[in-house]
Amino acid sequence: MNPVKLLWCSVLVLAACSGAPTEGVEESVEPISKGHGHGNGNGHGQGHHGPKTRSVEYASLDVPIPAGIAAGKDVFFVGSPLEGRVVVLSRKTRAQLAELPQPPGNFVLPLILHSIGPSRVAVLDSGGLPAPGVSDVEPTLYEYEYRLRHGVFQATLARTVRFTGNRIGFAEEFAYLGSGRYLVTDAIYGSIWQVTSRGDVRPGIVPKSFEPEDRIPELSNCPTMPQIEVGGLPFLFTGSTIPGAGGIDVRDGTVYVYSSCAAALYAFPLSILRDSRAPHRRVASLRLVSKKPNDVPVEELLELQFNPFDPSDPYLYGTDALRLRVIRIDSRTGARQVLGDDPRLFNFPSSLAFIEPEKSERAAMLVLSNQQHRTTITNDALGEELFEPPFLVAKLAVSKR
Repeated sequence: MNPVKLLWCSVLVLAACSGAPTEGVEESVEPISKGHGHGNGNGHGQGHHGPKTRSVEYASLDVPIPAGIAAGKDVFFVGSPLEGRVVVLSRKTRAQLAELPQPPGNFVLPLILHSIGPSRVAVLDSGGLPAPGVSDVEPTLYEYEYRLRHGVFQATLARTVRFTGNRIGFAEEFAYLGSGRYLVTDAIYGSIWQVTSRGDVRPGIVPKSFEPEDRIPELSNCPTMPQIEVGGLPFLFTGSTIPGAGGIDVRDGTVYVYSSCAAALYAFPLSILRDSRAPHRRVASLRLVSKKPNDVPVEELLELQFNPFDPSDPYLYGTDALRLRVIRIDSRTGARQVLGDDPRLFNFPSSLAFIEPEKSERAAMLVLSNQQHRTTITNDALGEELFEPPFLVAKLAVSKR
């Protein structure tokens, strides 16, 4: 994207209004939409009927283009990347309590948030917006320790991991492996980087070179994209490209990574990242888990996560942003199920965060939508800002029955 256009858009969006925080909202609100099981095929056969679900409005946000959500027992966190801040909200009242303290040098683009412990949250600062073929970024991972006592929120920066010296086009997502270890995806060059418990950054799967002839088709971005329609609007990703490696998570020693360009979910053993092969040769260990439906021209699953509250749950839960819905993919078979498709609640769903389910729930999550199809910052086919305030967080719960 043209830097002048980006600056103009940022100023314009910062002036946009959104709804005030919703206070005192009860989670027992009547269902607004339910899963109805018109799941799509995955390349190996037709999808199965989805489970019974309920989706409700959880909170409205006073944040311009929010991105990234993480949840603890008493609070949840939402990134405001264009303002360079992360806001902290009460799970009880939905009101804003505080902001995470700025790190030295301040946040640049705090885009991805995940809880990595009962009182610890990690923030991936992507270091800048994607500019394929124009410039690279220098992302940073921050870990914060926090507590809420007598209504007062306190947080301290506990750890910083910098990716300086490594060529990264755009840091799209990360997965926490425990003991301070991470995997980070690069959606432009199609790389997967490792962070060790000591904070060292090492190549996991990385192209032999960053020249076009050495691109990894399964993980790198696509230089062109056909114009599609999202929510009744024409849509082209930034730079009219399709991102590569994005959503990533790990379960039982297997890594699952999704690429929009390849339109597929892949899996590989975590152990290969320690073998003696050159990083670009490790791509041979990828196996296909699930392919996008044949009748869908472009697919973007912006977030994919396993349910951390149930190790026996085999599903990866994802935000199917371009179709304004939330789905899940069976990691064993690749079959897909639709969990929620209310276009108001899931107005370009971009992030999700699991919360502890109630007794009647198999899984529960907060889903953040940020209307990326309605802004010129992320939609090259749009000529003006068409936001529908407010930006919403929805709660989606999957029933045990």
